[in-house]
Amino acid sequence: MKRIEALKQVEALISETYMYAVIIGIAAVVLAFIIANIIKWGGGKYDTSHIKRRVAYIIIGIIAPIGFFLYNALYVNSFIMKAPLQAKFTTANMLATLAVLGVYVAVGVITMLIMRCSKWGSILGQSKK
Repeated sequence: MKRIEALKQVEALISETYMYAVIIGIAAVVLAFIIANIIKWGGGKYDTSHIKRRVAYIIIGIIAPIGFFLYNALYVNSFIMKAPLQAKFTTANMLATLAVLGVYVAVGVITMLIMRCSKWGSILGQSKK
């Protein structure tokens, strides 16, 4: 990564960060979807497999934004040489982290509602049969 010393460079970095935030949010949903489909259905009257899927969904939903924020705060921010530009990027990093979480929850819940009778949809709770 190159040293960032100008306002134009920081603005370009901020727009890239927002794009990566959306990509990371969607990638986290795909990972949660794969893990949800790996977890087998539980048998019997009191099936609790949907709880295991929900826990996996929540854990991924916590790890993805934290990892994104820490990467930007510790690695990317170290290449910005001026303090005012670092402050501007830090604010954008916080908003981008919220964007990761927002995309993850929005895309996740919408797809769960669409695929209500699947393993992915069971994360919202057991469907009525």
